[in-house]
Amino acid sequence: MTARTFLTVAILGAAALGAWSWQQTLQVEKDRNEAASADVAGFYMRAASFVAPGPDGQPLYRLIASEMTHAVDSELIEMLDVRVEYSQETGAPWVVTAPRGKVRLDWETLRLDGGVTVMVHAQDREQPIVLVTPDVLLEAVAQRASTASEVRFTSGTDFLNAVGMSVDLKDGFVRLESEVNGRFTP
Repeated sequence: MTARTFLTVAILGAAALGAWSWQQTLQVEKDRNEAASADVAGFYMRAASFVAPGPDGQPLYRLIASEMTHAVDSELIEMLDVRVEYSQETGAPWVVTAPRGKVRLDWETLRLDGGVTVMVHAQDREQPIVLVTPDVLLEAVAQRASTASEVRFTSGTDFLNAVGMSVDLKDGFVRLESEVNGRFTP
């Protein structure tokens, strides 16, 4: 092999290696761009608020979150630092707070978790009634809240502990499901 042939083969080899390397760089960049577009396919809001009307057109509940995110391929909106103010017909509104939550796109079913606190100021009690549980399912249309988890129900020095709870938000009726114990003065 002559020096000229060897030099030609070396140049062609370097050009082929350069073209292959450049093509790999373009593929990596394409993959990065596709991943970035998948990350932003949806919406992200801060200090978000949503008001859902009841059957009469009046506000039924107000949902407030420090952040709401929704991916295009999901049926759920994920939320952080959630507050739900639910207006019941028989008195003061229920205020529900939780570190995290998810709501379906129809805005009818909210799942809150991470340590949920439910507070209501009953007309016949000086102290507010506070329910604390790890998670709650709120059904807006059915006007119910429920959990199968442990619940701590307090009002001043009175308390009840239970496992499982269902709440009729329309009438303000709370039902503790099982293992109920504690001290509560009517």
